[in-house]
Amino acid sequence: MATILDIAKRAGVSQGTVSNVLNQKCNVSSEKIKKVMDAAIELGYIPDERAKLLRKGHTNLLGIIVPNIHSKQYIEFYSGFKTYATDHKYDVLIQFSNENSPEAEIEAVKQIRSYMAGGIAVFTSFNTPSSSNPYTDDLGNPLKNEQLLFVDRNVSYSDHFIGFDYKAAGKHLALKAMEQNFTDICLLTGSLNFSNERNFYYSFMDTLSESNCHVRHIQTDAYRKLQNTMKLFDSKIPQAVFISNYDFAEGVKDIYSTLFFSKALPIYTVSPLFTMPENDFIKYELNYRKLGTLSAKKLIDNLEKSVPISSQYLDNSGFRNWNSNIISSNKCRELNILMLDTPTVYSIRHLSRLFTKYSGITINITTYPYHEMYRLISTEESISSYDILRLDVTWLNWFSERIFQPLELIDSSVIESLHSFIPGTADRYSIQNGHIYSLPFDPSIQLLFYRKDLFNNPFYKQIYWEENKQHLEVPTNFEDYNKIARFFTKKFNPISPVDYGTTMTLGSLGVACSEYLVRLFSQQKNLYDSTGKINLVSKNSIQSLTHLIDAKQYSDSKYSLWWTDTATEFAQGNVAMAILYSNFASNILNSSSKIIGNIGYANTPGNNPAIGGGYLGVSKMSNYPQEALSYIRWACSEPIASARTALGSVSPCKLSYDNYEIINHYPWLDLAKKNFTNANGSRIHPNHPCSFNEYEFIGILGKAIKNAYEGLQSIPEALACAQRELEDHFHYE
Repeated sequence: MATILDIAKRAGVSQGTVSNVLNQKCNVSSEKIKKVMDAAIELGYIPDERAKLLRKGHTNLLGIIVPNIHSKQYIEFYSGFKTYATDHKYDVLIQFSNENSPEAEIEAVKQIRSYMAGGIAVFTSFNTPSSSNPYTDDLGNPLKNEQLLFVDRNVSYSDHFIGFDYKAAGKHLALKAMEQNFTDICLLTGSLNFSNERNFYYSFMDTLSESNCHVRHIQTDAYRKLQNTMKLFDSKIPQAVFISNYDFAEGVKDIYSTLFFSKALPIYTVSPLFTMPENDFIKYELNYRKLGTLSAKKLIDNLEKSVPISSQYLDNSGFRNWNSNIISSNKCRELNILMLDTPTVYSIRHLSRLFTKYSGITINITTYPYHEMYRLISTEESISSYDILRLDVTWLNWFSERIFQPLELIDSSVIESLHSFIPGTADRYSIQNGHIYSLPFDPSIQLLFYRKDLFNNPFYKQIYWEENKQHLEVPTNFEDYNKIARFFTKKFNPISPVDYGTTMTLGSLGVACSEYLVRLFSQQKNLYDSTGKINLVSKNSIQSLTHLIDAKQYSDSKYSLWWTDTATEFAQGNVAMAILYSNFASNILNSSSKIIGNIGYANTPGNNPAIGGGYLGVSKMSNYPQEALSYIRWACSEPIASARTALGSVSPCKLSYDNYEIINHYPWLDLAKKNFTNANGSRIHPNHPCSFNEYEFIGILGKAIKNAYEGLQSIPEALACAQRELEDHFHYE
């Protein structure tokens, strides 16, 4: 195996230089970096990660001990834990206690500690009433508490615990039994030696104690779950089965469906969180990915920031209602929906089958592109056959009172719905002149995406420093953005590994405006000056268009027509940076993507992005406003919105961003959610919000951008023409 000494000899440099390069220290010239990297590749050098760990002493490794890795709750926990740890540059070693074997757990702890792990998260196998700490170091002394975090199962000898409220879970499942008036049920739990199972059982039984429901209780474990499950059906088949563990529930389902042929058996179970609908069980959900994420965070915060590990109970997700707000109707047989053609259409079209199943109302969705949609909704006759409209956020102020029914006049309880949405979205996607005309459906925001592997490469970092006397970092202004784009454009820098530094999305006038406004808003809060006027010939306006046109030479001459094209172009791996709306970004992870694992994301330069996406409102022409509102509230509810997001859309609901199955897959969505509070770049006139036709304004500005971009006019000429047209059109004095 090649060593650092071998590399130093091959590259003709010192061992210290090799060490600095391999540890990515930016104090080596680009020439020497290239020599060292070439020599390492030629010699097949493989860094000894364990040796590196031992040199550090500890803290870059965390351990997990779980009973098994086939149960969904442990898979979910591991996924959340691993993702957070990896994002914070920690490795994770997972060990198993062989279905709750204390002896196997002790060996697992020793194995993890032999790698000098900074901390261990453990689903303990020990009988939790025990008062003594069974973990010892090599000298037989009790292991320090700060090295251990007990998960889901509390112990008396440590206050380092994180888990869920199983007492609440037991109570809520028992209440379900009472709601259904069951009189004969079975309760299947794990060993009551464990605190979670014990708390669940006693709460369940206490809640049912004054009812006339007979409960047959069976304890089991993963090894004997099939044998014990058979006992459920030894005599009379129960009316329903209530289960504390999803893994056990799957066993009950499999045996019952295979061996018994009577009517369906209702199975109620504690379950990990499901992003997509599933019909096998009535699930009381617990967010195990979030549990894993927060467990890793507690251990890392303790190691890096000396934050004490304190006990924490997470909120139970509970019975998530996939059918919330659905009403059935004898008079309404179908609802017709008009939507802009966006990635959301694909997901909601399929998910609407659920609405039809429970309401009996057929959903018909018709889509149009941006400009055709605007022309269509401009005349009442054209939309007379539609009950629901999904429009662009930029049209709300102009069209809301013209074509929508105020939702609170249909059902006043819709006001409460606004509290479930991301802060900052209701004012932008719902409310006009004190009325709620729509609900946020797929609110999105501009983000900067970049190639992490390029920005973190020590060779390119050093070259960039030598050329610009600046560190190669994610740009915070568009002057630096263009400088980096130039650096990664092969035409100007032959050593660039990609052809282009950036993308340009300019297909329509509205799309071109987005490219311009993100640059303008990086320099000023919104469109308007202190007098409430738009000044397109200001210094900021001219500089922003200059930045945009300068970027032309750092992008493909065949610019993208739409953001779907931009995401696809970035995914192909031949460009360093792209600015995208978050509701189109899922296309970066398409099946042909060449950059998976190397996707960085950040705020747009200036941290004042434009918002996009849209909302759903009830058409004034609809004869079924209650049914239409029922659909809108269902489509914008958390379970449905989370499922839409998993399929490539975005969610308006706060709770969707606690779903780490989504966030782990599309990690930029959490940043997008936070950025709505930064998006001050309003295009709406502050004094006359409902008299400003944003579509008309975009047409005027977009034409100027296109003319300047194509060289038909100079930048000052194009903006001056737009200013005159703006003043004439909007009657500026």
